[in-house]
Amino acid sequence: MGIVRRYLLPVMVLLLTSVFFIECGNRVQIGFPVLTPADGIMDARDVDFNADVYHILNKWDYYPGQLLRPEDFADPASAPEKNNDSPLDAVKGTWRLRILAKPDCYLCLCSFSIDYSTRIFVNGAEVRNIGFVSDDPGQAVPKVRYITLPLYSGESGEIEIIYQYANFMHNEGGFIQNTLISTPENIDEYQRGLTLNAMVIGGGLMMLFFYFLLCAAFQKNREYAALALCCLVIALRNQVFFSEHLLSLNFDFIIAYRLLLLDVSCIPMAASFLLAAFFPQAIGKRTLLGFAVLFLILSALHFILDTHALVMLCHICYYVCFPFLIWFVFRLIQVFRKQKPGFLDVATLAAISFFVFMLIREGMASGSDSFVNHFGITPLAMVVCILLLAVVNNEKIGRQTIQLREERQRNDLLLQINATNNDFLRTVAHELKTPLTVISGYAQLIKRQMERGTMSDKIPERLKTIQSEADRLAEMVMRLMDYTYGHIQKAEMNAVDADELFRSVSTIMTPVCAKRKNTLAFRNNTVSKIHGNEELLFQVLVNLIVNASRHTEEGTITVTAEDNKDYVEITVSDTGEGIDPSAVPHIFEKGYSTDSSNGLGLAICMDTVQMHGGTLEMTSTGPEGTSFRFTVPKEEAK
Repeated sequence: MGIVRRYLLPVMVLLLTSVFFIECGNRVQIGFPVLTPADGIMDARDVDFNADVYHILNKWDYYPGQLLRPEDFADPASAPEKNNDSPLDAVKGTWRLRILAKPDCYLCLCSFSIDYSTRIFVNGAEVRNIGFVSDDPGQAVPKVRYITLPLYSGESGEIEIIYQYANFMHNEGGFIQNTLISTPENIDEYQRGLTLNAMVIGGGLMMLFFYFLLCAAFQKNREYAALALCCLVIALRNQVFFSEHLLSLNFDFIIAYRLLLLDVSCIPMAASFLLAAFFPQAIGKRTLLGFAVLFLILSALHFILDTHALVMLCHICYYVCFPFLIWFVFRLIQVFRKQKPGFLDVATLAAISFFVFMLIREGMASGSDSFVNHFGITPLAMVVCILLLAVVNNEKIGRQTIQLREERQRNDLLLQINATNNDFLRTVAHELKTPLTVISGYAQLIKRQMERGTMSDKIPERLKTIQSEADRLAEMVMRLMDYTYGHIQKAEMNAVDADELFRSVSTIMTPVCAKRKNTLAFRNNTVSKIHGNEELLFQVLVNLIVNASRHTEEGTITVTAEDNKDYVEITVSDTGEGIDPSAVPHIFEKGYSTDSSNGLGLAICMDTVQMHGGTLEMTSTGPEGTSFRFTVPKEEAK
């Protein structure tokens, strides 16, 4: 199920999306039957325009350098002389085509206006004026629009079409764009497909641009940033989408023209950045930075240079990308020699290579194919490429997320281990402090007696206690070493005599309590043996008495043992100051302390008692003192 959710569903969505965009793209018919005029006349009397849309070849009569009107052709004897062999470099001129069709026939012609200001006459009447055609460069207003011309053959069956053009912003002028003719119904169907393709693909790419830009902003992801740039430049590549639908009718054409050529110039740059984003190991940062700076300079020149130089500047942008592409291929081969490419690398390279191939094909067709000039052939390729790369990038992010989750889990485990080690070290320090305190106390007492010259008959007993504590300290160090090297031995449970346990504790803790002028008393009211580990129970009592003595001065600390069914209850009570009520809920928490201690004593006691199968609780506290009670099982109950 995980594989289906992770791979199959995304692939299905990818296929459905691709099919949708491809079907929308297929609504735009590309291949058309050709009608070829001869000497400026196109004989279409035998053409069935109901059957198809036809492409009129650019075999119109051409009059370079002249702005002619229908009346100039009224008298055939004085008609101007045409020059169809003239190169298309005149800044102004006239095109004329006569169509011989069936009488009373309604047709429709569609195309982009032929140049950067166009006036159109049909059967002697002016029907369109795109921009403003003039001999004076100061008065001419440049404009390019997609046009639809209704045609009526009348009784004679002849249709005369005259294009005037003026071009003061481009090196080559007067090029007849891809011109289609058919019935109004067929042209309407063609334009519906053209609009659908422009709006769905162009608008879809713009939505993808904003989506990828948002992903790049939130995730700081270079792949998404490169995809956003590619979506933007390919969406604006479609001139119908950009000029006819995205910009308003009154938008300054010169700015729109510069933006359009800048967009075309940025397409190879966007593809180059796409390669660099998905294969950063093949492109050094300095190379990429230098390439970016160069393109920023070239982009700025689109708004500085004269419009006549923009087409050449656009070609330069394409030429600049070829050395980068060659260098990228060379570096990528070196990378793949050292590191075998994975499936995602191969899929990424295939998708981008397909897109680059379509870009090269489009670049080779630009200038010679009017359809390519205005619409490009890369939008659908870009859609497929982007969808594939989005799936690849999501898979990479998914893998990175899993890796990050695993790293976080490892870090959490290390933090837990570190916390455990810290607790262990604090525990060890707390356990080692008690015998060291006893040894230090007795040693200081013997030293003072020796300095005074009053040797007590209890010195041998005290030296024996020092020796005993030193031995216990050595045993604790040995157990610490065993623990460190992974040789922890399970605590052995035996029968423990309460009287002997109390005597051992009394010997050690009486002088400790005496430092604060406290009296330590033991009462054993049980005849049962305790089932437990004497060393650990000794530590529990020592910790409880140390805590009691710390909060009691000139008082009494009483240790009492009582029988209670299968358990022996041991209570440690003092007459001290009591515990602050706000601290009571936290006294058994590790590290919690109301004074300068390490806050581990009661936590250690709780763990030790629970290990014996008993319970530890505070039974009372207040100005009269505090009592702690813990239970351990009887030997006979086991």
